[in-house]
Amino acid sequence: MGLTVGMYSFDCSDVGALAAFWSAVLERPVDDGGTDAFATIGFTQDGPTWIFMHSDDPGAGRNRLMLDLAGGEDWRQQADRVEALGARRVAEHEVAGVARWVEFRDPEDNTFRIFAPRPS
Repeated sequence: MGLTVGMYSFDCSDVGALAAFWSAVLERPVDDGGTDAFATIGFTQDGPTWIFMHSDDPGAGRNRLMLDLAGGEDWRQQADRVEALGARRVAEHEVAGVARWVEFRDPEDNTFRIFAPRPS
């Protein structure tokens, strides 16, 4: 068996706020038992767990590992919804005939993108 993604980990200043933001984006609840130092989404479910850990120095700016969310036909509406939840829209991109996406920063300035469906 090869490796699979087990968790997406975020170092953050405000664990509760960032976990709540991603909970709303993913439309999945924050797991019970979270603290000011640690919270998760999906720990006991199938698929990757989202983990948020307090750090006194979480860093800032563009991350070297970026989260890309695959959008469906409603990807633009999803981008608007995520922006309304508190994400900062940074840019929109298109590579003609290949890919379209919107780039965001979450409330702690982590970069992520929402992509349009792949062309047929």
